[in-house]
Amino acid sequence: MNPYLTNVLDVGPRVTARLCRRLATDQWDTPTGPGRFSPREVLAHLADWEPIFLARMRQAVEEPGSVIEPYDEGQRAIDNDYAGQDPDSNLAAFGRSRGETLAWLKGLEPAQMESHVAHPERGSMTVADMANMLLGHDLYHLDQLSEVVETRG
Repeated sequence: MNPYLTNVLDVGPRVTARLCRRLATDQWDTPTGPGRFSPREVLAHLADWEPIFLARMRQAVEEPGSVIEPYDEGQRAIDNDYAGQDPDSNLAAFGRSRGETLAWLKGLEPAQMESHVAHPERGSMTVADMANMLLGHDLYHLDQLSEVVETRG
């Protein structure tokens, strides 16, 4: 396993919380660009997707080679009303869910990290691939939130 993986995954919710504390009230609902989430929607998205990542990794271990269900992120944001959700609740849910993900990952045997599933659009993905994908997912949204914080006047 990537020696930094669990340490850095643990950092995601904390850094997200730090950035959110620096947001002004009027910044919560402004998207960072066309087709991008607002900070409120980012938190809803992170809270919504963390359990999906964990379920997919569990599926890889429990049903190696099975096919995972793809989701349309934009449609999911609409269906789950990301824009109308409470940021504090979602930040807490993201932290709790990440804790569950970390506990599960730490309990795996090294060989289980190579268990895989098939994603209809991305092909074969191992548990290691998906866990490392979480790092990229965090960084993408941390960058997005930091852009908003940077524009604070």
